[in-house]
Amino acid sequence: MEKLKKEQLEKVEKWIYENARPLEVAKWKLLWNNGSKDELLKEMLKYQNADGGFGNAFESDMLLPKSSAIVSTEAIFTMLNFDLDVTEKWFLDLLNYFMKTKQNTPSYWEAVPKEVEDYPRAPWWNYSPDTEFSPNPCAVVAAAMLLYGNNEQKTLGNEIAERCISLLKSDKAVGDHDIYCIQKLFIALEKTGSELLNEEVRKAMNKRILSNICLKPEEYMNYVAQPLDFIDSTESQWYNLLKEHIPMNIDFWISNINDEGVWTPNFSWGVNTLEARNATKNWKGYMAVKRVRILKNFGAIEEL
Repeated sequence: MEKLKKEQLEKVEKWIYENARPLEVAKWKLLWNNGSKDELLKEMLKYQNADGGFGNAFESDMLLPKSSAIVSTEAIFTMLNFDLDVTEKWFLDLLNYFMKTKQNTPSYWEAVPKEVEDYPRAPWWNYSPDTEFSPNPCAVVAAAMLLYGNNEQKTLGNEIAERCISLLKSDKAVGDHDIYCIQKLFIALEKTGSELLNEEVRKAMNKRILSNICLKPEEYMNYVAQPLDFIDSTESQWYNLLKEHIPMNIDFWISNINDEGVWTPNFSWGVNTLEARNATKNWKGYMAVKRVRILKNFGAIEEL
């Protein structure tokens, strides 16, 4: 297994400090340079709206200022990845936002509102009505509610969890983004000792992960799910399921750093506009922080 060299890490850091959003700079400092969670939260809160939800291009592919479920869920992912304080007002407001905006639709929340089309966005964020249950993003919201919510929120979290488990055990197709979200829910169910989890459900989850994963590095420049998309450390409960494929994925990442010193996203808006170019730049910063964090977790960075 290859390791990221010290000079490569320094080049990533230089790119981030010169090009990334202050949000990603704060994440990087927290990982490497004695940054603080307060500094990261300060940058995050610039994207939070008065209703408690997140918008304002917190998710770089969507410039809609208004809060949306999909962007607000990204704030939950950030909280989980960087172990932010869930007792603070911003997070309680976020959970309340989800309670206030719950809809009578199959997935409880539409991923994005109709107003998304009034602003620049990636084509995959065009509005479409919620007509069929999807765990993306409601499974992540359920995880947060089960772990940190009040009784009403926990009740909703359990209701969503039951729907997700039924989907896992069904014959319906479940995509990789759905599985990423259900993983967060699984972890919450494990931590809370939920009776929803049993051997049948765990086997169904493993089967879904294996059916979504791509094990051909020559295809990783396409938009496919890689092993390191499903596990980010040896502490993951799915590590043993995928550990034989980790070195291959790490080697691919390290050998495919671009000339700038970071990674080129394997997706784009498909147009050459200022907003699209800016989104690509923001994703480079986001990916650099995420991938270096994961490489660090796997001991795949040379000793500094």
